Amino acid sequence: MRTQSYHQEIPRRRPLVLLLALAAVAMLCAPGVAAADPGRRGPELEGVGPLLDELVPSQLAEGQIPGAVVTVVAEGETVFSSGYGEADPHAHTAMDPDRTGVYTGSIAKLFTATAVLQLVEQGELDLHADVNQYLTDLEIPETYPGHPVTLHHLLTYSAGFDDDVDGWSQWDRQELPSLKEFTAHELPSRVRPPGELVAYNNFDYVLAGRLVEIASGQDFSEYVAEHVLEPAGMTHTSVGQPHPTDEVTTVVPGYRPTEDGQTRAGAQLSPATPAGPDVVTTGADMGRFMIAQLDADSPLGADVPPAMQDRQLSAHPDLPGMGYAWEQRSMHGQQVVTKDGDQPGTHHNMALLPQHGLGIHVAYTGDGTDQAAFWGGKELVRAVVAEAFEDGDGASPGDSTPPGDAAAATSGQEAADAIAGTYRSARTSHANFTKVSSLTAPVTVEADGPGRITTVGLSDDPDVTAQTWVATAPDRFVLEGGGAELGVTGSGDLVTTQMPSSSFEPLAWYQSPALHLAVLAAAAAVLLAAFVVLPVRLVVGRRGGRVTSPAGTPPVGARIAQVLAWIAGLCTVVFAVGFVIVTADANLLAQIPLTGSPALSIALNTMSVLALVAPAMLVLAILAWVRGWWTPPERLLYGVVTVSACAFVAVAVFYRLIGVPLTLTV
Repeated sequence: MRTQSYHQEIPRRRPLVLLLALAAVAMLCAPGVAAADPGRRGPELEGVGPLLDELVPSQLAEGQIPGAVVTVVAEGETVFSSGYGEADPHAHTAMDPDRTGVYTGSIAKLFTATAVLQLVEQGELDLHADVNQYLTDLEIPETYPGHPVTLHHLLTYSAGFDDDVDGWSQWDRQELPSLKEFTAHELPSRVRPPGELVAYNNFDYVLAGRLVEIASGQDFSEYVAEHVLEPAGMTHTSVGQPHPTDEVTTVVPGYRPTEDGQTRAGAQLSPATPAGPDVVTTGADMGRFMIAQLDADSPLGADVPPAMQDRQLSAHPDLPGMGYAWEQRSMHGQQVVTKDGDQPGTHHNMALLPQHGLGIHVAYTGDGTDQAAFWGGKELVRAVVAEAFEDGDGASPGDSTPPGDAAAATSGQEAADAIAGTYRSARTSHANFTKVSSLTAPVTVEADGPGRITTVGLSDDPDVTAQTWVATAPDRFVLEGGGAELGVTGSGDLVTTQMPSSSFEPLAWYQSPALHLAVLAAAAAVLLAAFVVLPVRLVVGRRGGRVTSPAGTPPVGARIAQVLAWIAGLCTVVFAVGFVIVTADANLLAQIPLTGSPALSIALNTMSVLALVAPAMLVLAILAWVRGWWTPPERLLYGVVTVSACAFVAVAVFYRLIGVPLTLTV
């Protein structure tokens, strides 16, 4: 918690008091120095080791996770470091914090932010300058005149780029493009003005890494190795290809549980290194990085860690928000900065408590069942903080719901009514099929009594679906029981301290997932009936039309219309089967956007066929009435099938479920 200075009248007749007061203010305001709080005790770490020795093996066993490594640092040194389970579940090698190399995922964004701020400190980069003044091989379009993208926006996920990682890991090692080539090729569209919302975005850090190359004149991996890893003493961490081979570190690819046991995960190889892929580290090295981040005279640059950890942007002025790469949270009454790193097969969680010199890091070498490792790291960090700072009676400061007055409740009721509705993450892609996440996992808000709301979809705990919040101000709510806050921005977006790197945008009625699901269900039922009934009619010998041509056979157009109706039903069946296959394994689903999937490609291809069939059916449905094909009830039924096909296509287009953005690689 940063200190605040207060001014007061000091009598002139007491110069000694004046000098002492000025000295105290100077000490409080010195960079990197936190105010001492006589009511706040330091962490008690004696119970952390036994806690972890019980918690982590339980997580591994229950979640079917091969292994984990946990490191805790305090007051400039490592106080706990241990491996659990197996690094390689097939060779049965043990996890070792010094020897087991694990892929970092997005936790390596901390290295990128460190590199950027070092160059800012040297005057080579400006956090608030238009990045176009540095870029030589591409130009950010002026989509929003007068609102340029800056490094400040990139490091706080507020640049306003669309979230699009399609095919980022579909590369052969020998054909891996340079960061320069990749950045220019993968430049996404801008979907909102910069600085408007925080929306987690990997390309923000890819572009930041490219700016490190331009400003330093070195390859990104070389700069990070020389100026970030070496000063921090991280001798067994490697950034990007080719990874050096040594006799100490054994790289673990990461695994996901399947019926055949643990299966090696993919998507590690990618040129998007500044965002986290293809970076390898050890638990011991991450301990060294935490120590460097907590050092008041950091070898990374004295001003770099504070700039990363301080609040740099928040969509709500009264809530914690984003540092540079770090996310601010309140946890068990403590001010914490955190960073997660997740990629297929590997999951990291890191937390620092700068005012106490405490750091916690955990890495899992498997996804676990139902993404158990993704949630397990959050559970572990909370458990360690609770153990270190729990009061004697088991209570914790800040864990209870703050009392509210009548005015707050009244204004909160108005706010509750105003924000009730459906929301989607601002991270939701505008360009590719991952937009379907807003259909299957929306955020809903319901008014629930005076100054109370209930939300579904905001919890960071997989065992908690609905959460109740109590109003403390017209635009602020606190989680019932404490532990988190929710704010409403001036534009009506939701922000929560549970997910500082995300914001949630309200949806209009026509964007409602409930409406779209109802349309899809009704349309699919009709098209499935057409798929089944039309062949049955053919088998039993019933003709599809009453009106025939002069030659005595059904008109060609009528026969084509029936064939297209059956094809529409077939497309629906194939798409549904493909969609079920793609979503059946949540761990594999997380990998698919990066690497592609044959089932996904076939499903999206099928929808492309339906998108061509539906308009043709619409034309033929009109012709059926004009030319008198079939009986009126049959024409009406054909019209229902046609409308269903068009409605299915319309929803598919809205969620970008048409086309083949990925190749058939697995």
